Formats: sequence, C-alpha cells, structure tokens
Amino acid sequence: MFWVLARVLGLLILLGLSAPAQAQDAPGCAPDPSVDRMLAALPRCQKDATFLATLGQRLNNEGRYLEAADHLERALMLDANLKDAQLSYAIALTGSGDITSATALLDQMLGDPNLPEALRPLIQRQRVALMDLAAANRFAAVSAGYPGAWQSRFTLAARVGYDSNLMGSPNLDSLTLTLSGQTLVLALDQSYLARGGSYARADAQMDLQRSAADGSRWDAVASLRSRYSATLGEAGSTQLDLLLERSQSQPGALGSYLNATASVLESRAGMHYSTAGLAAGAAWHGSAAAGCQARAGAEWQARNYLTNPVLSGRYAGVTGYWSCAQPSGPQWLLGLKAGRDVAQDLARPGGDQSQNSIRLAGYMPLAATGQRGLLLDFEQSQQTDASGYSPIIDDGGIRSVSRRAARLEYQQTLAPGAQWLLGLERVAQSSSLPLFQQDNWGAYSGLRVSW
Repeated sequence: MFWVLARVLGLLILLGLSAPAQAQDAPGCAPDPSVDRMLAALPRCQKDATFLATLGQRLNNEGRYLEAADHLERALMLDANLKDAQLSYAIALTGSGDITSATALLDQMLGDPNLPEALRPLIQRQRVALMDLAAANRFAAVSAGYPGAWQSRFTLAARVGYDSNLMGSPNLDSLTLTLSGQTLVLALDQSYLARGGSYARADAQMDLQRSAADGSRWDAVASLRSRYSATLGEAGSTQLDLLLERSQSQPGALGSYLNATASVLESRAGMHYSTAGLAAGAAWHGSAAAGCQARAGAEWQARNYLTNPVLSGRYAGVTGYWSCAQPSGPQWLLGLKAGRDVAQDLARPGGDQSQNSIRLAGYMPLAATGQRGLLLDFEQSQQTDASGYSPIIDDGGIRSVSRRAARLEYQQTLAPGAQWLLGLERVAQSSSLPLFQQDNWGAYSGLRVSW
C-alpha cells in the first residue's frame, strides 16, 4: 500500500509542481540518472538543494524511504520553498511509516496561498488516502499487537575545558560560628577553598523511539556521563540517567504523557546520590511545519543521599514547558518548575525545602544552511528551607539560596552528524547564609557525533 501511495503522489510532481528555481547547481552536482553516482557525489553536494531533492525523489522511487527522508529534509533546510521536495518528503515519511507527519506536511501545503489551485484537489485526495491508510495501520497494529518498529539514535560527545571552581566550593576563606552567644571566626583549611583547573568529559546517549499511526509513542533514553580532572582527582564523577515514556497526541489536539526516570551519581570525592521518579500530565504539539509543543503536569521523586541519608528527601511538584523548533530557523524553550522537597529525617538541616526554577534556552542559526549557530541556555532556581539550618550558623537563620547558571555555545557542523562545540559557562549562587555562596566560570571545546 505504501508503494501504491508513493507512486500516486509521485505523479503530482509530473503534473506540474514547479521545479526549484532558487538554488543553483554546484560544480559537479548536476542530477545523474544513476542513484549510485549521485550518492558518490553526495559529500561535495551537501549544500545543493536541487541535487538533494532529486536524490530524495529517486530514492523514493526505489522504495528507500528512510534514506530519502534524510536528503529531502536537508534540501528543505536549504530552501523551504521547494514544492516538489515538500511533496517528496511527504512520500518518504509515508513510506517510513510516519503517517502523522506526512499528513501534517500535506496540511501545510494545502494551507499555502501560493499553491496552484489545480493541484489542491489532488493533494486533498491524497490526504484522504493517508487517513484511510492510518485507519488500516491502526487495525493491523491492534491485530498484531505490535505498533511499529523501534527507531534508534546514538550520540557520543567529548570535551576538554577549564573550571574556576571544580568542586563547587563556597567563596569563603573563613566561617563565622555562633556558640553560646559568642562569635567565633574559623579559618577554612586549604582543601575547602575554591580551586580551579582543567577537566575532560565524555558523554554517551542512546535514544529509542517507536511511534504508531494513532499518535501514541514510546521513548527510551539512556545516557552516561563521566568527568575526570588531572588537576583535582576528587572533582571527577560518573552519572547514569534512564527514562522510559509513553505519550499520546495528535497535531493540534490535547494528549497525555507518562514517564519513569532513574539517575545515579557517584563522585570521586565520596558522594553517592540516586533518584527515582514518575511524571504525568497533558501534552500538545502543533503541525510538523510549526514544530511547537507544550506540556504541563506533575512529578514525584525519591532523592537519596546514600553516603549521608539524613539529607534524603521526597519531592513533589508541577512542571511545564513550551518549545518551538524549526529545522532552518530559531529554536527556543521555556520551562517552569515548582515543588516541595520533604525531609525523610527530622534532623535534616533546614527541614523541608520549597523549590522553583525557570529555564530559557534558545538556538539561533548563523547561516542559512544551518551549518553553524549559537546556543544560549539560562536557568534561575530558588530554594528556601522551612526551618533554621543550624543553631551555630547565623543564630539559626533560615537558608535561602538563589542560583543562576548560563551557558553560551557556538556549534559548527563539520560533516553530517558531526559538530564542533566551543562554549562558556558561568554559575553564580547567592544565599542568606554566606556558607552557601558560590561563583565559578569555565570554558570548553568539544566534538559531538550522532548517527
């Protein structure tokens, strides 16, 4: 059935969709009757939208839809107005089993005021065919008990950098204590002071995804991060994060999500920390062309300090975000969180804690091809204790901590799936108790590869 739909949709190209006039063929990148020769020329023709669109169309004709989708997506990043590439991309998405995105793309074309009126009824009929195909797939999925194949993505990243405060130590050289109404100033040992130095970090991540025509989707993510510092050995750490999620949504309609998470952190300074959590709520996403989505829900976490159980807590709160991401344009995200961490031991300093945060991240392309761009990520968080932190620190004063973290990163694409990174980081933490004031900055360079 995919083959029949692809052939019918392909006829629309022959019936009059205009060929791309905006892009110029690069030397040696003229379309070739042989798909193999075009694939051989691909490394030098990555910036030629006409070449990529033609290659995608020919791969569609051979039933190689996943390959076609990659090249057609890049062609549209270079020139979003290519009508034939848009339609070929819908063919590739359909052949790959992503009927939801293919339907959204056809909807976008139907909403284009520049679409020739003679083609509108043809595309409308194809959209009806897609709806019939989606219904058939839903029936097959229920009958077979298997909604689709898992898609995978792997990412490896490595970076080296400098951090002015490797251990996140307070910006103090002495500590003031109150004992029996007397003030005592103690000089801090050198090992407690902020120390800077170089570090190296390696990240690995695996993403698995399985989608169905009815809008349901499974996501599984596993990531491992390791940090090492020759300057200060105890600044090294290893962290493992896991996520399993099921979501249900259709473009323009309200859906839902439910996920489970787990995380383990072990530092060479001796700290062992783990979390386990659940989250659920409402989800919405727009058309594939708009690329916007939003979520709002509740989350719960068990936070365990294995080496110091008195600090453990149980967190419950609300969370939400709104993001928009277009392949060839700016991308941004706004996230909000608010909740309360309840102490599991009455002896925990400060008792229960109210916590909230706001995060704003944005990516701005610096070239029309999307080969390079700037990422800015800022987060402001606030934490306030319910009771005095310690009777010998500021006469049992309430601890309130405000933390601001910012990252500016330049990204340069070296080859498909490979990026060079250059970044600056800054963390400033203020507190009602001087013991928890902190300040550090850093710079890094790295490489990220995905496939």
